[in-house]
Amino acid sequence: MQRVTNCILKHQNHILLLQKPSKGWYAMPGGKMEQGENIKESVIREFKEETGLYLMEPKLRGVFTMVKKEQYSLEKEWMMYTFFCDCFEGELLEQSKEGKLKWIPVEEVSNLPTAPSDKFIHQHLLHRQAILYGTFEYGADYQLTDYRFN
Repeated sequence: MQRVTNCILKHQNHILLLQKPSKGWYAMPGGKMEQGENIKESVIREFKEETGLYLMEPKLRGVFTMVKKEQYSLEKEWMMYTFFCDCFEGELLEQSKEGKLKWIPVEEVSNLPTAPSDKFIHQHLLHRQAILYGTFEYGADYQLTDYRFN
């Protein structure tokens, strides 16, 4: 099972998102964990690789099981650990190899094209401090078919 980490970085009522070229969706910077890495090390490393910014004390705010099914059979499953941070060091990359980096005003985030699960995750991270546990199930073309929270 793949493990990924990502983070919403908030600064002056904006959050930093990455517009992915494949679907044009906006996503939280992050990526796959490396062998032997813990989730905090992973999110700091991945975020720096994709943005040039070093996260200062990111806080875990979401743990999610993501499932993709095709014709009732499991195609892919991964765990996603989502962090929130409001303090960083460094300079933003002019160009990220993963897509276009953009500071988005918080009030515009819900109107952006994103993965369907991200709409729930963004709202939680921007308005609550508790950790959210959830499962998201996707079908063909990554259409959200079911979700639940604990």
